Amino acid sequence: MIFKGLQENNGWMIAEYSATWRYGYDFMLDAAQTVIDTDFQDNLQRVAVASLAGANNIEKLDEVAAAGKALRNCPSFQKEQGVLAVSGVSKMMECPVQLMFFNQTDLVRLLSPGKEYFQKHGEHVFDNYMNSIEIVAYCRAAERRAREN
Repeated sequence: MIFKGLQENNGWMIAEYSATWRYGYDFMLDAAQTVIDTDFQDNLQRVAVASLAGANNIEKLDEVAAAGKALRNCPSFQKEQGVLAVSGVSKMMECPVQLMFFNQTDLVRLLSPGKEYFQKHGEHVFDNYMNSIEIVAYCRAAERRAREN
């Protein structure tokens, strides 16, 4: 992913990234599932969806928990969504993180309340983390397509 910039908003640091291609809903699910499975695991705190038209986020954590944390097994995720947000405490980065994926764009936002974390490690501290999410999500998508064919 390509780092686009960092800003602070009400105590939250917001790092914007562009995926290397415009992605769709399947990639959003694969990327969010990647984060849940490989990083948040037992530290998943929030899963929410919204339309791109500016509707409020709708919390889905209970539904995701009931489905064994498998997004594709949740009825709410059977219908395409505009925005998908997952939040938790990152074991890899050792700090709270929220990732927001925006359907039919290349935009991914990473939010963290840790201004000091960015001050200590620099504004590009999450670049490798974001790159790994994109790569693993792409591999998951390729594996899923291969199974479907």
